[in-house]
Amino acid sequence: MVMMRSVRIAGFCVTALLLFVGRVGPVGAQDATPASGASQFPLVPDAAGCQVEPRAADELIALWFNDAGTPPASPAAAEPMEEFAEVTLAVGPLADEATTAAITEVVREVFDCFTAGDFSRATALFTDDLIRQFGPEPGETAEDVRGFLEATPEPEDPAVTGKIVAITDVMLLEDGRVAAFVVDESEGPASSAYVIFEQDGDRWLVDEVTEFSFSEEDED
Repeated sequence: MVMMRSVRIAGFCVTALLLFVGRVGPVGAQDATPASGASQFPLVPDAAGCQVEPRAADELIALWFNDAGTPPASPAAAEPMEEFAEVTLAVGPLADEATTAAITEVVREVFDCFTAGDFSRATALFTDDLIRQFGPEPGETAEDVRGFLEATPEPEDPAVTGKIVAITDVMLLEDGRVAAFVVDESEGPASSAYVIFEQDGDRWLVDEVTEFSFSEEDED
C-alpha cells in the first residue's frame, strides 16, 4: 500500500518556488505582529489531534478498484513522473484571516493523522480526485487493501513525521479553491509543497499537492 507521505504527487525543481515567492511575499512578512489566535510555527504534529471521522474502507476501495476487483487504468500511475525546471502555478489575492486559519487547521490535522498512522482518517481530509492518484501497489488486491485499512493504526514517532515549519501565501484562486505553500521538516531537510484546497460544505479538503524538490545543482 502506498503510504501517507506519498500523497505528494509531483516533483519540481526549486526554481518555480523562487519565481513565485518573488511575486507574492510570505504572509508572515506582511504582518509583523501575528493576529490574535494565529498559529505559532513550527507546529509539532500530535496523534491526539487526528479527530476527523475516517473514510469507510468500502468507500476507499471503490475509488481504487472497479467492480471486478482490479484497479482501473490510470494514466497518472502508468506514466513515469516528470521533473521540470519551472512550472506555472495559479495565483490570487491573499485570503482573509478566517480562511487562513481554516487551511492551517486542515494541514495540521493531516500531519496529526500521519503521526497517528491513521490512513483512513487522513484520507477524510482529501478530495476523491486526490485519493485516486495514490493507493494500492501493483499486484495488491481489494482484500489486501481492506486488511490494511481495517488494521489497528500504528502511531509514528513525531520525529519521523516531522513538523510544519510554515504555511504561507494562502491565496484565493479564480475557480473558488484556495492555494498555499506548506513547508515541513520530515525525513530530512525542510521541503516545500504548493497545496490546493477545495471546499466541501463547511470544511476544506486537500485537492492537489505539488512538491518542490531540491537537486544537487540547486545547492551550488
